[in-house]
Amino acid sequence: MPTTYEIGVSRHDLTRWTPGLGMMGWGMLDNYATSVATPLSARAFVLRDPATGDKLAMVVCELAFISLALREAVCARLQTQHAARGFDVERVLLMATHTHSGPGGFTHYAFYNVTIPGFAQEILDGLADDIVAAIVAADDARVPGTLRWNQGEFANDVPVAFNRSIAAYNRNPDVTPVTEGEEHLAIDRQLRLLRFDDASGRALGSINWFAVHCTSVHSDNHALHFDNKGYAAADLEATLRERDGGDPIAAFAQGASGDVTPNFCKHPGRPFVRGQFPDDDASARHNGALQAQLATAVHDDAARAPAMPTRIRCAHAFVDMGDVAVDPHFVGGRTDLRTSPGEIGMAMFFGTEEGPGLPRAGLRLQRWVAAAADRLAPRDPVRALAQGEKVAWVRGTEHRVLGLAALQRIPGIPLPRRAAEAVRMFRALHRDRVAGTPWTPQVLPSHLVVLGDVALVAVPHEFTTVAGRRLCASVCAALEPLRVTRAILVGYANAYAGYVTTPEEYALQDYEGASTHFGKWTLPAYQTVFAGLAAALCGEARPIRSAQPPRFAATDLAARAFAG
Repeated sequence: MPTTYEIGVSRHDLTRWTPGLGMMGWGMLDNYATSVATPLSARAFVLRDPATGDKLAMVVCELAFISLALREAVCARLQTQHAARGFDVERVLLMATHTHSGPGGFTHYAFYNVTIPGFAQEILDGLADDIVAAIVAADDARVPGTLRWNQGEFANDVPVAFNRSIAAYNRNPDVTPVTEGEEHLAIDRQLRLLRFDDASGRALGSINWFAVHCTSVHSDNHALHFDNKGYAAADLEATLRERDGGDPIAAFAQGASGDVTPNFCKHPGRPFVRGQFPDDDASARHNGALQAQLATAVHDDAARAPAMPTRIRCAHAFVDMGDVAVDPHFVGGRTDLRTSPGEIGMAMFFGTEEGPGLPRAGLRLQRWVAAAADRLAPRDPVRALAQGEKVAWVRGTEHRVLGLAALQRIPGIPLPRRAAEAVRMFRALHRDRVAGTPWTPQVLPSHLVVLGDVALVAVPHEFTTVAGRRLCASVCAALEPLRVTRAILVGYANAYAGYVTTPEEYALQDYEGASTHFGKWTLPAYQTVFAGLAAALCGEARPIRSAQPPRFAATDLAARAFAG
């Protein structure tokens, strides 16, 4: 197969914010922006196969996630303003670094806007304009070039990432159990890299995937910040620019980081579990430098790797993840398992050690809360089997909190301004005229991209380490007819709807399991969906039950808009 692509890269500013706007990630009312510590960027990579005309745009954005509304806005602009460029929804892959110190308010779904509080149209429009500009600039910059793959592993003594939920991790039969103090061994320590070169072999840039939460900067921060992956990108770009010249673009994307944190220290006088230093910016800078150091070595070694075959294949589907029948192949032959509409469990609201919510001692009350909630709003048998051990505090499709329907009347007690705005939004939810619109996304994009002999498995979630490993293994097996030998789990891609754990991890119902919206069988449901996408790429007829996300009326969004 030929090995020549047309490759274009670009970087565009993504620093959109409004003073007082809540930041997205920590879910805290007092985590709002008053300044900018570091500018945010969108890094775009455009590939074209000159033989077939197939194209792909990949953009890594320094945001908490990609919302359905943002991706739709980007694709709509590309198709109306730049139709001749040939970018449809299948040919656009948007990724987020998952910084918790970027702007909020750019999703239409209510649950993720409560702490902003509200929807901010100007943020959505600005981010969409910036991402489109990055794609257009990269498309205009295309030159003949080659694509190369490489990977490298962090040594065990490099303090770059730690599993924050080892009790759940150890429940998996396919892992070697770890003990307290070995959290650094319960992660994927591989950094994976795609290197983009021009025809002379000069590096145009790279995308680096390593799974670690972008949470070095904590919720007591009030400045936009690109966090550890932003520092990693800036460091690698500076190194390559000073050494090799030009303006290379280095993006640091996420893998299966759902249970992986950069934080591992308690510092005297400082709340939360933090990174290497008491100062969050110093910890983010240090963690980013560790990622950049390994990426530099992997990038240099990639220059000696063989060029990847020229092949761009994409399969994409919108699927109602609240109603997927699981292929028995992925659940030991059982034929009665499926997902259910989204529920968020009790433990999610108690947070983690790096971002506490309610006092975690309260989790001991789960059994009594479960009994009370079941009396208030009993589950049907199908939903009960799907959601299993979860104690549901939020049922987004039913607009229920703690088993109760959302109330229109809330006592008019004096509240701080931001809390009052959150209450105002909650009232607006009760008046929401969009019939059946859930509070969190249910219809979500699954996106499978084959570049040469590498598969990008793009999911709109935070997959845990083992969940990501299992999905990639099943995708590789399904793509064997195409001689695909490697798969990269691409997290926080194209949309967002919480976590995905393994069924074994889910049963513990700690933070990650409680945040797995569609129930215990969500991972095998995704294995089922991606098996269908892989079959389509292999030329097999395996229909996928597709759906379309709901539409949101401007009048309804205005009723719950950011108050400024």
